[in-house]
Amino acid sequence: MSDLQKDLSENPGYHKLTYFCEKAGEYDCESAWSDTCCINKESSAELDEAIQAMFNWYHNAAICIAYLACSSSVSDFAQEPWFTRGWTLQELLAPEKMKFYGKNWKPLSDNFDDKHPRDLAASSENEISAPITPSQPDILTTITHLTEIESCDLISFSRGIHNVHQRLRWASRRTTTRVEDMAYSLIGIFDISMPITYGEGERSWFRLMEIILQ
Repeated sequence: MSDLQKDLSENPGYHKLTYFCEKAGEYDCESAWSDTCCINKESSAELDEAIQAMFNWYHNAAICIAYLACSSSVSDFAQEPWFTRGWTLQELLAPEKMKFYGKNWKPLSDNFDDKHPRDLAASSENEISAPITPSQPDILTTITHLTEIESCDLISFSRGIHNVHQRLRWASRRTTTRVEDMAYSLIGIFDISMPITYGEGERSWFRLMEIILQ
């Protein structure tokens, strides 16, 4: 084993990416995009484009895969950091289909699509679908209780400048490493466009409010 291979084998990020691609392959995806490694953050132009387009990328994905590293079951969601991060709000709202995996990449439900738990993978013409056993506790119900986001918004979110107070309340329960990202992570949710200027600090929030109020 080369030094590079050894370094990769010991890198948690590499293992996460490997499993992510494996799970995407199980959904017959020929390619996959991960926000942790598919954005060149050293390029301001690429970073700007990614932030402006990220909501659409999630929305148009065949499936959005979320890895909840601290959860072994739905009952662990209250302690799951994924639900406190600013950027994951649009990752939760934008996709039409979503699958949650927990510790060691174990699925947290028997659903094919956790946003539509009654939709199972298509069976062959000669098969009779087996009765559906709902996951206990139900994933959407648990997320609604935790985030105060109603199931209708979780299943079919309508982006744009409406229900502003409610959406800001959702965001207020979350945090980001950089101050500016609290504003930038809402660009797709409100369906607006604004320049990305890291270093501006809280001014980014005032610019966001100015655009929303126009």
